[in-house]
This record gives sequence, structure tokens and C-alpha cells, in this order.
Amino acid sequence: MKLQRRQFLKSSASITAGAVLLPDAFAAEKANQPRYQIGLSQYSLRAMFKDGLLDPLDYPAFSVEQFGINQLDLWEGGLPKDKLDDKTYLKQLKHRANKAKTELFLLMSGVLDASPKKREASLKQILPSLSRAQILRCEYVRVFLRAPGSDEAIGLAASVEALKPLSDAAAEKNVVIAIEPGASQLSQRGAFLAKVAKKMNHPACKLMPDFGKLRNNVYDGTEAMMPYTATISCKMHSFDGNGNQPDFDYERLIKIIDKAGYRGILAIEWEGHKLKPIPGVKASKKLIELSLKSLV
Repeated sequence: MKLQRRQFLKSSASITAGAVLLPDAFAAEKANQPRYQIGLSQYSLRAMFKDGLLDPLDYPAFSVEQFGINQLDLWEGGLPKDKLDDKTYLKQLKHRANKAKTELFLLMSGVLDASPKKREASLKQILPSLSRAQILRCEYVRVFLRAPGSDEAIGLAASVEALKPLSDAAAEKNVVIAIEPGASQLSQRGAFLAKVAKKMNHPACKLMPDFGKLRNNVYDGTEAMMPYTATISCKMHSFDGNGNQPDFDYERLIKIIDKAGYRGILAIEWEGHKLKPIPGVKASKKLIELSLKSLV
């Protein structure tokens, strides 16, 4: 049985005891798990949902049939607005995911504004996502942190203060907040987000590198985030004639991730326009697979 992060949050002591009692079983399970799994962000297919070409309920089966991908994240913007808090609909979506033998590992929520004047209202907008994730059995809720201003010390203190109640609420729901970069000047920097995670030191608050949203130096930013990383968004914008992403070196990024000891999901997030969603996702998957082959 796959070890779920929610189980860790509920009872790490019992897991440790199990590992001591059954070392061979745990070792065998770990050996049988793939080093990495390629996942898919629902946002990659946003044009298809917008145009009515794909029903969100069909997303799990479609992902398996078209791409051979069974690790899926959900985007609240890709679900019917009037169904976001409809438990029957969410359970139906989870049922369809199970039927397609897929796992819904993450739910993409909105922006948490850490500025003192907007913090409370922003928190209220994010909290419902935790309940949705719990119904969908998603391990993670992706949140964009908007750290105020440009002063790092002030932004760090404000971010921690805003994230503490959200992370506590997430732990109660047995989900984990995954902070993605990009919502403000400070939170576009991986080193700053790493400082936030370190200061938080909270089991329900982790990071989610997104190569397309890290500024200054995507390689240094990714490396800084890795000790606190829960999952990774492999952003793609375009491809050159050789099928490479011209904005950054994917082989270099994969090596940084691997060297840090990360083992988990590499989720495709196709955000380009020259290719339509299906060929865009397929080209993204091919590049990730080729990059993984570069690992020794």
C-alpha cells in the first residue's frame, strides 16, 4: 500500500514502528516504487475545458488514454464553479479517477496574500480548498504566496504569520500546503521561499518548485527549494527544433532535483500557445523522459 502523507501527519510513530517490525517488506516496497513518476496538471488542458471539448469528469480517463499518465493534479479553475463545493460532484470525480486507476494527488487553489490588511480575507478564500481536497483525497493543496513588499525580513515575518493558521487547518484536514513561486517579487525567489519553509518548520507546509515562475536564477532557486519540496511542477512554454525547452536546461534541472534526493512526481504543466494541449503535453512528457535518461 502506498504510504500517504496524510498517514504520516496522523501517526508518524506507528509508521516508524512498522518499519522496525517489517524492514524487509518496507525495503521491498521502496525498491518496487519508480524513482520518479510523471504527472499531469489539469491546467495543461485548460483550452479544452474552456471550449467544452473535455468534461472534467472525463479528465482522469482521458489522461490515461492519451498520455499514459495516472498521477493527476486538479485545477479549481478547470472545475465547474457551481460544483466546487458540491460534495456529490467531487465524490463522483474521485470515483471516476478511481475507475480510471488514477490518483488525484493535488488541488490547485488560489493566492494567499500575506499583507496584514488582506491576510484574513485571503485566508477565508483558501480554506474551502482544504475541504475539497479532503473529499477528493488529494494529498496537496497548491497555494501561491503573495509576500508583501521587497524587504525580505518584513516579507518573511508576514508570510509565516499568514501561513501558520492555514497550515494548522491543513493538518487538521490531513492535507499539505504546497507553496508555488510567482505571486510577488519576493515569492518569485526560491531562496526566499526556502527561508519561509525553514522558519515555518511545519509538517503541513512544503514547497513546489515551478521552473517557469522562478526568477533571477531558476537553477539556484530550484536547488534552494529542494530540502522543503513536496512535489514539482515541470513548466513548459515552447520547444526548439530538437524538442528542448529554450527557456531553461531540463537535464540540468533534473540533475539538481535528483542530487537533492527528491523522489516523487514531476508534473507536466503545459503553458504554451504554439502547440495545442494534446501535442503540447506529449512533447513535454517526451522531454522529461529524455532528461531522466541523462541520470547516472
